[in-house]
Amino acid sequence: MKACAILLAAGRASRMGAVKALLSLPLLPGGEPCSALEGLVRCYRGAGVEDILLVSGFHAAEVEAAARGLGLTVVRNPRPEEGMFSSACAGLRAVPDGCAACFVHPVDVPLVRSLTLGALLDAAASESQHGSSSVLIPTYESKEGHPPLLPAAYREHILAHARQGGEGGLRSALAGLPRRYVPVADSFILEDMDRPEDYARLRTLAALREALWPAEAWNLLCLCRVLERGLRHACAVGAVAAALAQVLRESRAERGWAGTGPDPELARAGGLLHDICKGLPEHEKAGGRFLAELGLPVAAALVADHRDLSVPDAAPLTERELVYLADKYCHGREFVPLELRFGQKLDLYAADPAACAAIRGRLGRARALEARLAREMGRPPADIARQALEALPEAKDGEPEAEPNSSRGDT
Repeated sequence: MKACAILLAAGRASRMGAVKALLSLPLLPGGEPCSALEGLVRCYRGAGVEDILLVSGFHAAEVEAAARGLGLTVVRNPRPEEGMFSSACAGLRAVPDGCAACFVHPVDVPLVRSLTLGALLDAAASESQHGSSSVLIPTYESKEGHPPLLPAAYREHILAHARQGGEGGLRSALAGLPRRYVPVADSFILEDMDRPEDYARLRTLAALREALWPAEAWNLLCLCRVLERGLRHACAVGAVAAALAQVLRESRAERGWAGTGPDPELARAGGLLHDICKGLPEHEKAGGRFLAELGLPVAAALVADHRDLSVPDAAPLTERELVYLADKYCHGREFVPLELRFGQKLDLYAADPAACAAIRGRLGRARALEARLAREMGRPPADIARQALEALPEAKDGEPEAEPNSSRGDT
């Protein structure tokens, strides 16, 4: 199924005081900056959407120059003062032949992840296979966000609404049409930037676009239908990883070491996700591949090595190592020391010398990391892990622990 994207960038941006499409955000790999427009274009192309139209209006000269530099088709809204619906219609009139569905995406919602686009495209493909044709709306925790994916078959219906005055905009034009809500683990579908303070917030949020916040990670686990036992263990590992990161961060600050140290919330998210592909062969590597395919390379790096890893003495400790050690301390949601954790494996494979040698090697690397953490934190990491698990809320019968909260500054 061929889809196209209509990016809406025709607004006056009077509240922002700057051209939104050209605002710089850290959306390139490694957090390097690019314009909001370029970040969106890269996201769509990464999801396999190559036909991208840019609708301009106010600030046309600047926006169109940037769009053409990115290889986009440019459509100018002759009446941008009539609002966003007029821009959406200008884009819909220019949709190329053969396009079966159209994303309609305001450029001031620039942080949407590729996992959202992929989920909508997968839903559209499923609809097509079953002979259905619904307007697809992404949701995060039951809240509608951007971008909707519109079947091209409804283009004339939408344009007819515009010819009749367009009252109520796109939402009214879609009223009465079949619609389907597509849950995604992407809170950024709700984040727009209308004012300078919004832009400042999104610049901070963009740093985690290639990972997930803890609440998003929890949502992804639920969307993947992870069983209750897995959810309990995920909560435990996330809590321990976050506690280790917090103590290490505080210790580094007290000692005046350079850098802030690991992010507790990123460590928690990594702990939540570490077993997302449990049950598959080499599940840690499978989990890393799965998250990378969702466009989450930072999250992928946190889980891909949690079965075994080693850290050079000169390399700083990161969230990755804390997720690894946190997993070793957790049996379900109960604390287990390293000796017991690996001792159980040695007993299980006692008749297999090669397996026992490999297990002893992993135990040695885990001990080395534990000892290094103890030196850098000034406290035994096992004590911190035990305390974190004791502080977990008790679950009701048949329910996992409460959903992890995000520490985002806007919540």
